[in-house]
Amino acid sequence: MSLASQPLYNALIRRSIDLQRLCQQAAQQVEEPGLRVVLQENAAALELLILDLQMQLAAQGGRPATHGRWNTRRPWRPATWWVRRMTLSDGQWIRLLARREAALLAQFEQVLERAPREAAKELSRLSGRVHAVHLDMHSLALAAR
Repeated sequence: MSLASQPLYNALIRRSIDLQRLCQQAAQQVEEPGLRVVLQENAAALELLILDLQMQLAAQGGRPATHGRWNTRRPWRPATWWVRRMTLSDGQWIRLLARREAALLAQFEQVLERAPREAAKELSRLSGRVHAVHLDMHSLALAAR
């Protein structure tokens, strides 16, 4: 991987951090205990993905992102205060998370297509985690209809 891949990696890291925090927030607010467990597992899977992406970039001398797009060093910016204050139903959480997860998957696939060969090889190794979260959210979204 070359440092030219740094912006691609950091874009994935930022979106993954945002989705992970959203999963954590949803897990605290949903009523269904089984859904809470699935969301906590997805947050943990995303955390591992984030750490792997950060380590790969750092190993090549890059500077990995450490925060999402929604925030800087603070946990939440005013633009996302609604997530903490708004009470969403379990179904609304599922639909919101499914949309955000689909956006992460689409971005991940775009990066795989555009990344240099070495970076694409490393990223394809991590794609299983993104697809696992996708399958969980897709199944939940279908059940919530």
